[in-house]
Amino acid sequence: MSGQTGERVIFAILGVPMLICMLIFSWILSLLLTGIGSVRWELLTVSALQGGMFEMIVGTIYLLLGATAVAGPVGILAAIYLVEYAPSRGLTRIIDQAINNLAGVPSIVIGLFGYTFFCRHLRLGVSLTAGWLTLALMMLPIVIRGSEEALRMVPASFKEAALALGATRWKAISSTTLPAAAPGMVTSVILGIARVAGETAAILSTSCVLITRGLPRSPLEPVMALSYNLFVKIVALGTPAQKVFGVALVLFMIVTSLSLSAILLRIHYRKGQPWLMIR
Repeated sequence: MSGQTGERVIFAILGVPMLICMLIFSWILSLLLTGIGSVRWELLTVSALQGGMFEMIVGTIYLLLGATAVAGPVGILAAIYLVEYAPSRGLTRIIDQAINNLAGVPSIVIGLFGYTFFCRHLRLGVSLTAGWLTLALMMLPIVIRGSEEALRMVPASFKEAALALGATRWKAISSTTLPAAAPGMVTSVILGIARVAGETAAILSTSCVLITRGLPRSPLEPVMALSYNLFVKIVALGTPAQKVFGVALVLFMIVTSLSLSAILLRIHYRKGQPWLMIR
């Protein structure tokens, strides 16, 4: 087999799955776009009691912001410990394996854990706080792994130069490594948000209700969310899918916007980090 023929075979093997994925995505997008006619500014700003989506959109944002406030700092600090301080021994391997296992736990199982531990054992009830903690568990593996990679991509010479000038270890890390890795860390947090933005199973029994009178007044009250509303209307109430494509389209745009912002942020900051272009 000639080299050119082999390249064609490899291109076909790799190109066909990509083409299938693109066709499936295009089909899903075409279905969602059928609901664009039902998405009007009035629906986005009107209360759900009047047929709008205002509480659902704001509730979804509340859930994402709260989960980010929990998972962001915890995940970044865990990544700093694993990269800069943890000894390369059995304990570190156990922690790494635990993170990998957490990433593979089905969302419905995490939701069941959140309901059992946060809602019942800690007596938080069905509330925003329980939803924040449950979603944070799903975000943590993405934030930790992304932050670890961002830290490892910073040349060790940065920290070594600071240490040579007499800086303490933490001072060298905080003044050289962390600023250089910050864009990658922020990107990992955004990707974690995009991962949980459309989750339903995790918030099904921990934080959401179908309808409320206005927005929650405290973190101990339940909230409305776009994904939960879709689930209840289609599965529980038997609403035809065509009637909820507008809600699905709004949720899709939120998730897509978060993912796109992560890509653009990475591209923007890589221009100012020439060592990434070398690697």
